[in-house]
Amino acid sequence: MPTSDLALDQPLPPALSGSGQGWLTRYRRWPVFSRGWRRGRLLVALLPTAGLLLTLSVIFWNNAPAERPYAGSAQLLVNAFWPLLAGPWLAGWVRARGWPLRRETWALWGVMGAVVATQLAFNQWLAEPLKQAVAEATGQVDEQGRRIRTVLAFGLTVTRADRVPAPAPAASPEAGAGAESDDDPAHLMNGLSGAVVTFLLAGGLGIGALRREREALAALARQRELEEAQTRRRDAEVRLSVLAAQVEPHFLFNTLAGVRSAIATDPARASDMVDRLVAYLRAAIPRLRSDGGVAATLDGQMALVRAYLALMQSRMPRLAVEIDVPPDLGARPFPPLMLISLAENAVKHGVEPKVGAACIAVQACIDEQGRLAVTVADDGVGFGGAAGADAGSGLGLANLRERLQQLYAGRAELVLRARPEGGVAATIAVPQDPPTTKEAP
Repeated sequence: MPTSDLALDQPLPPALSGSGQGWLTRYRRWPVFSRGWRRGRLLVALLPTAGLLLTLSVIFWNNAPAERPYAGSAQLLVNAFWPLLAGPWLAGWVRARGWPLRRETWALWGVMGAVVATQLAFNQWLAEPLKQAVAEATGQVDEQGRRIRTVLAFGLTVTRADRVPAPAPAASPEAGAGAESDDDPAHLMNGLSGAVVTFLLAGGLGIGALRREREALAALARQRELEEAQTRRRDAEVRLSVLAAQVEPHFLFNTLAGVRSAIATDPARASDMVDRLVAYLRAAIPRLRSDGGVAATLDGQMALVRAYLALMQSRMPRLAVEIDVPPDLGARPFPPLMLISLAENAVKHGVEPKVGAACIAVQACIDEQGRLAVTVADDGVGFGGAAGADAGSGLGLANLRERLQQLYAGRAELVLRARPEGGVAATIAVPQDPPTTKEAP
């Protein structure tokens, strides 16, 4: 998968990088070899670099000018800073190309190999001319103009090579040849250890970290796709359950039974019930089939609630309905299929079990936090009058809370409270910025 510059300029998701990174590992919050990753890693590398510079300063301070290892220090600094700066920068350039995964991986290995090869070539062919030039500039040359060699040994001593006692001569030419052969493995080991150190300083381990990062990002993407699929499935189930609740047999049977009994005693009322049933179905079914999404408004949801309560009034003439929704709030966004659920619960668990007149009031306002708050209140039997109040028809109160959490990440709420005069008031308060997740129809 190609990687864009924009992706490299963004930190990794917290679920991937974690939130407990200290300043030494803070760079891991950025994609491997990105600008943020390189900058943070360089800051971390300043600690050992500062220690190296401090050690060299102490060595220079404790030795006379003729004994100071200028030439060796120059080579050491090149060996330290070249891979530390060149490797991550070249790797970041490769990542910014947005190449396919296979090509990018081979290019990163090529970058690390080029840095190591350059370092080995420098030590093999260029280090000595550099040290000779530094020695000439600092006056550390003999009568023939050759560099006076010094041995740089941290924690031990620094002395001129010509003052180190010469090794005993070989007993025979064969012995001498054998001594030279013994030095070859040591030289090879020094080269190999230098290559490993260069590889590490250049960020070679980042190639493995990049592979793990890609795998983790792919797993996170699959997890998000799974969650979105589950959310879509729940939304589909919700729509089906709400649709079933709106046209379930007992609902239609009760309404049609009321129409039948009214035909004989009150034909006008029977005709009114049929008209309101038709109006309710016209308001409900198109909204259940359409993709309401984040474009759903309070006016659209109130049209459904008005049609439903009007139908309930035709079935139960004892029911009074009061609606107080300011016109300027009607165009504000409001999640679909939630307000109708509160109205259904008020009828089923508050009004129907109550004997005598009942009232349902719907009110909308802006609360102290600037959220749109819509309340459906009834003066029915209250919490203790019906079992399973959370079950209600339609969405159910527990499902409503879960959906609000998915949409607004804790910034919306559903509050139920008992009214002093009897009954229950249910309020949904939602912020007026767009939801964090696309709402279902």
